Formats: sequence, C-alpha cells, structure tokens
Amino acid sequence: MSHLAKNHRQVFVALTLAWIGAAWGGCAKSSGENPGGTSSTDPAASSAGSGGAGGAGGAGGNDVDFDGGMGGNEEDSGACVTTSAEAHRVPLDIIFLIDRSGSMSGPKWNGTKAALTTFFNDPASGGIGAGMVYFPSQKADMCDPINYAGLDVPIGVLPGNSFALTNSIPYDALGWGTPMWAGLKGTLMAATAYQESHPTHKVIAVLATDGNPSVECPPTAVDEVAVLAKSAYDYNGVRTFVIGVAGSTIANLDKIAAAGGTTAAYDITKDIGEFTAKIAEIRQVALGCDFELPPPPNGLELDPNEVNFTYMPKGVGSPKILPRADDLADCNNLPGWYYDSNAGPTKIILCPASCAPVQADDSAKVSVLFGCKSVIN
Repeated sequence: MSHLAKNHRQVFVALTLAWIGAAWGGCAKSSGENPGGTSSTDPAASSAGSGGAGGAGGAGGNDVDFDGGMGGNEEDSGACVTTSAEAHRVPLDIIFLIDRSGSMSGPKWNGTKAALTTFFNDPASGGIGAGMVYFPSQKADMCDPINYAGLDVPIGVLPGNSFALTNSIPYDALGWGTPMWAGLKGTLMAATAYQESHPTHKVIAVLATDGNPSVECPPTAVDEVAVLAKSAYDYNGVRTFVIGVAGSTIANLDKIAAAGGTTAAYDITKDIGEFTAKIAEIRQVALGCDFELPPPPNGLELDPNEVNFTYMPKGVGSPKILPRADDLADCNNLPGWYYDSNAGPTKIILCPASCAPVQADDSAKVSVLFGCKSVIN
C-alpha cells in the first residue's frame, strides 16, 4: 500500500473512531420497549399454497397449527394466513488481538501461528469475516490505542482474506512489553465501529496472551482492562473472548472475559497445541443462534408482533413453533426466542434452551413466519 493510501486510511480510521469512541466509553444501548405489547392470542394458520417451512424467502402454506400441531386449523375463527422466509445466521466478524511480546517466542509462537493458519484456511471458517492486530504495536507508540484501532489486517471474508492474514504473522514474537490496555482499547474501538456500520453482523474480539499488562503502558490494573471489555459489550454487544497461553494468570484473564460477556478465559497454559481447538470452539460459540430478521415476502410490511420462528429437527417432519420471550431473562431456561431490540428488531436470537439443539443439528431447517400473532411464552 502506498504512503498516500496509508495516510488516507489512518485519517479515515481516526475520524470514524473519534466520534464513536466518545459514545462508546461506557454507555450502553437500550433495547427499548416491547413493540405493541405481547398478545397471548393463539392464532391458527391456513394453507396458502404448496410451500413449506424453510422455503428461501418464498411465500407459501406452512401448514403449521399454532397450537403446536400440523395441518392448519382452518375451522378456527381466528385463522390467519402466513408467509415464510428461510432464516439465516447473522454473519460473524472476528478481530484477533495477538500478543507478540518476546515471552511468546519459540514453541508458544509456533503453536499460535499454526493455530491461526489452520483457522483461516479451515472450510468451516468460510464466510466469516476476520481481521488481525498485534501487540505490542510495531508502530511508533505501543501505548497509543489508535495504533491498534487501525488493524494490521482489515476485516475481510474468509477464505479470501486468509493469505493477507497468514502473511502478516511475524516469523517470531520479538516485541517488547505487553500493552494490554492500549491493545484492547484500540481493538474494541475498531470492533464497535465495525459493528456500528454493520448492524446485521455479529462482531467479536479474541485476545490471546501469555502475560499481564506491563508497567510501561498504564493503566496496568486488570480491572481497568476488564472495564474496556464491559464497555464494548454494553455499547453494542461486541463480546471479548480471551485465550490464556502459558505464563498468563488465568484468574486475571477470567475477569476480562467475564466483563466482555464470555464468562471465562480459555485456558491453554498446559498445552499450546490446544490453541487450534479453542479458536474452533470460539467460532462455534460465536456463530451461535442469532438469525437475521428477513423482510416479509411479497412486499408485506413488518409487524414485529406477527412474527413466529419455526425449527424442523433434522430437516424432516413437523416444524416446531418456538414461543417468543421479551428478552434473555424472560427465556427462563425454556425453549424460545427474542428480538435483539423490541423497539427496532433486526435479529432473532434463540433462547439458550433452543440454541443448543439447533447448533448441534447440522440438518435443521429454521424459518421465520409472518402474518400470525407471535406465540408468546
């Protein structure tokens, strides 16, 4: 890239992050109020053609009885006609923040390189967006977050971006210092900015390190690093995953992971060879059960209170209607789904009790139904 192009990118990044950084520093977005209330009416569905649940964006009869069966309860005076659209998982984007300090040199760095190379070239990663940044920065000031906000490798879709990512990995870890606060601050500024500009995506950060914040770049308290992760998570849902390599203090990294919405760090302190499996696990967890809310077929206007979600196990048999909850807390460990925002929904998120079986079912068919009142939990 020419110096002129680099300068233009740096100016763009600085201007973009300047305004989002002011809002991001600890504020959280409200999910809003539930749109139009939550009716508990039990509607029925009548056949509107030969289509079935799972049809890609097409309208058709789903033959779904909203009381839990099949066949369309046409004699019910509350009958309604539904159209369906296939549900697709929300696109995932990952920014890797990789510790390249000298203590990572040798076997730990070789294991890190091997794991990242495998991940970027794994067919299971196809379609995922991935970017990379290393700390300490190879730029002028390793303590300045802006030097990490301008990613070393911008987010690009795999496998197309795999060459740029793997080619960027240094031969060995020869950096000095562990500016964890600055590195994570800049990375999360970039991640929240990307999430802001790609609202239908899910953006996460993955921090891998073998140490604790170094004294050369304050703040050095792990609690202050954790505040960064919490702020990004509260602001627009960017989660921070953490991988602890040998030499790190897992209890400290657990604090960062918990604040970033991921419960605990992934501990590979005993075997760097586990790195590959752990980032594959993060990929599966992060892909999760967030689905795009498609526009209703045939130019119909979206009514958030007339949306239902169906799941067909193994892709055969009867689709199951999952009840709608107000939010995650309202799931109450039961099957169901909820909107990312009741005020202006763009995503459907499955409750944990429904997410696990859907994730484990590679042949599952999931659909969004429009036109009948949402079945409420």
